[in-house]
Amino acid sequence: MKTLYLAVLIIFISSFSNSQAQLPTRSIQVMGGYSGHGSGDLKGIVFGADFLKYKTNRFFLDYNLRGTINYGEETIIVNNTITGTTTDASIRFTTAGVQLGLNAGYSLVRSKRHEFAVLLGGFGRFQSASNGSDGYSLYGPQATGQPTILVGYDNRTPQNTIAAGAVLQLNYNYTINNKCYIGISPGFQTDTNGDAVTTVALVVGRRL
Repeated sequence: MKTLYLAVLIIFISSFSNSQAQLPTRSIQVMGGYSGHGSGDLKGIVFGADFLKYKTNRFFLDYNLRGTINYGEETIIVNNTITGTTTDASIRFTTAGVQLGLNAGYSLVRSKRHEFAVLLGGFGRFQSASNGSDGYSLYGPQATGQPTILVGYDNRTPQNTIAAGAVLQLNYNYTINNKCYIGISPGFQTDTNGDAVTTVALVVGRRL
């Protein structure tokens, strides 16, 4: 019996080692989903592509390209009692950015079917915001004598910025067959421009 147990143990260890050794060392993936910019008042989308290269069975590098588009508005409806018309004078905002980054990842769980990893990395980001980081003033009909809302701007910050930042990300992937996988990837990042972005994305990839 001892010999049988020893043989089973050797077969199990050998099988486990072979399955680990046969795991692909590279993969490519695309991702897309929800993003929230700042305190969450600007909602939008995130999208991008990654190339992952495993240095060991668990440690890997993630070279990535990301883009975000976020939007919001301050609703202003003007009712003209003289003409009886209604005008949507809302102020609309758009903030969009693109970034190139490198993450270091460690797979807490990695098998032929499942992978759960934690990633920490940095990036360089170009961003354009329709209102920069400045506020504005609203002037109503009582102050201007005009039957509408007037907006006063005092632009002091640049519309376009370049920043460096850091990101914390989680990955869970399920491999459908030996090559293709799907997953989910939540993350949070901040940068030297003071922007905070939260993301939750779906991932589709292929092992190489």
